This record gives sequence, C-alpha cells and structure tokens, in this order.
Amino acid sequence: MGELVRMETGNALAIPEAVAAEMQQMREALQTMAGLLRTTNETMAQLQRQVRLLEKVTPAQAGAINKAIRERAAALCRVYAARDYEKAVAAAIRKAIKLRFGANAAKELPRCEYEVAMAQVNGWDDYKTMKEIKGRKNNGTR
Repeated sequence: MGELVRMETGNALAIPEAVAAEMQQMREALQTMAGLLRTTNETMAQLQRQVRLLEKVTPAQAGAINKAIRERAAALCRVYAARDYEKAVAAAIRKAIKLRFGANAAKELPRCEYEVAMAQVNGWDDYKTMKEIKGRKNNGTR
C-alpha cells in the first residue's frame, strides 16, 4: 500500500498545451469565418438594394403618378388662381421629381420609390414657383 507510483509529468503537460494550441487555431478559424460571413451578408444587402433600384415602376404605377401630377397641378392652379397653367405647374412638379430621383420620366422611377414619389407629388406646393407661374400669367406670357 505504501508504494509510490511514478508519473511522467512532461507528457501530462504536453497534452493540455497541444489542446490549447489547437483550440486557439479553431478560435482564429471561427473568427475568420465570421468575418467572411459578415462581409458576404453586407455584399448581399448592397446587391439587393441595387436590384430594387433597377426595378422600374409598372406601367400602371407610372400612369398613376402622371395622373396624380395632373390632378395636383389642377388643384394648385385653383388655389393660386392661375387658371390655364396646369401644364406649367405639372412640368414644375415633374422637374422636382426628376431632381429628387434622377429619373427623366415617371416610368423610369425605381419601383421601391413609388410611394415616396406619390407622397412628393401629393405634397408638392412650391410657393416661389407658383408665384413665378402666376406672374407669367399676369405678364401675358406662358
């Protein structure tokens, strides 16, 4: 019973060091993979945004935008007493949309911006522009 059992300590210490080194390598590999996954997700999100911007409004949506522009122009002409200048006001609204979205026509607007464009049309009321248009009326030029 009183025997001493001799254990080699060098071998016992080598195993935990090897395991620790392997764990460190695994940790680094996981960090690398997480970085790659994060980069891939960001790239995918950018691609999705670009695709959404490339999808143009449908012909029905373009028609609805143009109709809303004409209706808003007519309403503003009534408010500002600028009869017969609906086309000039509609052109001013289209110019504002062109400046905001970079689209030359309603059919070129990105589909994802349809609601924003409709809100801009329905809320457009540029006092300075309307006074200028009304001033053209008073001066007799169109």
